[in-house]
Amino acid sequence: MLFILSIFIFAGVLETVTPYLSRKTTVFGVSIPEPYVQHQQLQLFKKHYSMFVGSIAAAFLLGQILLLLTSIQEEKFVLLSFIFLCVMFLLSAALSMSYHIKIKKLKKQENWEAHVKTVYVTDLSLRDRDEVLSPIFFALPIIITLALITFTYMNYNAIPDVFATHWNAAGEADGWTEKTWISVIVMPLILLGTQISLFIISFGMKSAKIQLSAQAKEASANRELTQRKYGSWYLAAINYNMTILFVVLHYTTVILKDQTAPYFFPLFIVSMIVSLGGLILFNWKLSKSNERFDDLHTNETASADDRYWKWGIFYSNKNDPSLLVEKKYGIGWTVNMANKWSYIILLVIFLPILLVIFI
Repeated sequence: MLFILSIFIFAGVLETVTPYLSRKTTVFGVSIPEPYVQHQQLQLFKKHYSMFVGSIAAAFLLGQILLLLTSIQEEKFVLLSFIFLCVMFLLSAALSMSYHIKIKKLKKQENWEAHVKTVYVTDLSLRDRDEVLSPIFFALPIIITLALITFTYMNYNAIPDVFATHWNAAGEADGWTEKTWISVIVMPLILLGTQISLFIISFGMKSAKIQLSAQAKEASANRELTQRKYGSWYLAAINYNMTILFVVLHYTTVILKDQTAPYFFPLFIVSMIVSLGGLILFNWKLSKSNERFDDLHTNETASADDRYWKWGIFYSNKNDPSLLVEKKYGIGWTVNMANKWSYIILLVIFLPILLVIFI
């Protein structure tokens, strides 16, 4: 239960500080001309959002702590924690959308774009400094999973007719599944879908465009290179982390027929620590490299692409060959919905899950 609380605290803090992790030239999904990034109203919007979301997270956390003091069952506590987390995300999403609308209205009312000079900023030499990991690093887990699936079918007759698929905190099996040709590879199949998607994303990260500011070119270049470098490292860590976890669970329960391995829960804890710790490190590195606009000396600003964004969330530009683009709000990347590979990624991710549900 304490581990669930730690996840909730991390999610609450991350949601609270998200406006300050984004690029200075995008606020709640709206492109801000560089001479206006220090606009007082924008700073107030960020502050009010963080205060509101932080208060909501703190209230829900207090509710969870009070639940811990009761005799509530673990399953109910986990369910309520999940509900609290979903509500917090929904409220933060609704609030960020309201500020998105307010900023667009403010930008139009004050006619910011009419008072700035739009320029196009590029630096081809930055590709030589790019340290995004090669897709080769994302290929090895796929090979491992394909080998596991092959090995599973080679030993199909030796697999128990019923095997464990869920465990409690003590590592004791409390959920079971009957053996079928699909059920014995459910875990590797879902893992394979994720791995293939990450493999495609690794190509997208390599070719993703680098966005530079007009008045903070070197600082924005440093932020872009930092995000690409540590972002690819984090995705690789998640990939190998998931591969180790799923392969150990599958091989132990299905192949070795060990349904009550005591190391399952500690392994899961270590996996979560790696995932959350990596995300914390990524956010810290990115926040330290964020561009500054303390010395604005012209009315120039880099060109904006708001017309290709819907609500500052969904990007669709058929003239942009990039598969991935930097998010307008928060950190990380999102797919270009006009690129056919984005739908292939979604299909690869969800197809194994749909097969498990309907077959």
